[in-house]
Amino acid sequence: MEFLYFPEDKSEYIPGIISVVIIFILSILIVWLLIRASRKQVKQLEEQGYPVVYHKNSEIGSSQEDKVEIPAEQKQNARKNDFERDKKS
Repeated sequence: MEFLYFPEDKSEYIPGIISVVIIFILSILIVWLLIRASRKQVKQLEEQGYPVVYHKNSEIGSSQEDKVEIPAEQKQNARKNDFERDKKS
């Protein structure tokens, strides 16, 4: 097992630990920025009049008050349009 290297001097672990901590902090920052940008896009869509629909399976991270219910008529029309579109292709 020559490919494994465990140094006697534990100070050699410091650069690796620093790298892991920096990457972890950057990944948290990137996720935070993506969430922020997504919320901004949702707000812009709502201002333009588009309904924002959340699927029941994607309830993680969103509250009930953020969700918009689609009336049953619109759901049936959407299903009918999807069926007709699939039928044509």
